[in-house]
Amino acid sequence: MSSREAPHLRLTLDSRLVYRYRNAMPLSADDIRRAFVALSEELERRNARAELVVVGGAALVLLFRARESTKDVDAYFVVSDASLLRQAAGAVADRLDLPIDWLNDGAKGYLVGVTTGENLYNSPTLKVHAASIAQLLAMKLAAWRDAVDRSDAKLLLERMDGGADDVWSAVKSFVPPHQLDKASYAFEDLWEMLHGHS
Repeated sequence: MSSREAPHLRLTLDSRLVYRYRNAMPLSADDIRRAFVALSEELERRNARAELVVVGGAALVLLFRARESTKDVDAYFVVSDASLLRQAAGAVADRLDLPIDWLNDGAKGYLVGVTTGENLYNSPTLKVHAASIAQLLAMKLAAWRDAVDRSDAKLLLERMDGGADDVWSAVKSFVPPHQLDKASYAFEDLWEMLHGHS
């Protein structure tokens, strides 16, 4: 390799390392709140408004500090022009050195309806809510992949009132039909762990 090629190679490798680092970078609650402020400012510059309903790990981090960080913010975009919101989020990623997909709507395919729970951020250009506790729990039960899902589901179940039948009734309407059996078994196991036999 010639000495002329080496700088180009270094630049390519550096770019790849930066890309990998940014896309693997965990987001703390404070990181996410800063990103919401920057997103609000970016929307104002574009003369636009948006509303988000946050689900998944980001909701748990923001609501309960259930863990230190999450890899992204899964949200339902309550906007008529989702592409504009994606562009604004991309500008925020560049500005704050966040993963390019720090805000995404990849979870929308797992939502059965959309609920709004606690307010997480509010400005004239951006309103952010968490989904309801029941919907967050439904999504965790339907996923039920690993210890993180189980820990999150336990935390959410502890915040719901009522007996097993009442809680399952509140949750099951948010579970995709093809995942009802899986979620039901997960719920029964979790309930038994917390409360004994129902």
